Amino acid sequence: MSENKPKLKTRCYYTEYVNHMIRFYLTCPETLNMDGKRAADISNWLAVQSVMHHLSDEDREKIVTIYKTDYKLHKAVETYCTENNADEYRTWKLLTKVLSRIAHERGLI
Repeated sequence: MSENKPKLKTRCYYTEYVNHMIRFYLTCPETLNMDGKRAADISNWLAVQSVMHHLSDEDREKIVTIYKTDYKLHKAVETYCTENNADEYRTWKLLTKVLSRIAHERGLI
């Protein structure tokens, strides 16, 4: 990361919860059977789906690739950026924007 680029702010209170929501969304098929699911799980899944639907294919694929790894998020981003020659700062900026949009869609902020 270049020294001239500003650091992104520290983690927001909703970060871990939204990360969980994204991982839950990615582990469930699009034809999610809502029977027996808690209302919160359904609301979480729909919030993530709404935001993901409005992303570009490239951004959506980047997020899917990062979150489908078994790594912790920081390591997953680092690995993705190294393997795909992507800018780490821009990747974190995208993730921050998406997390915020999901939190807003879910009513967390």
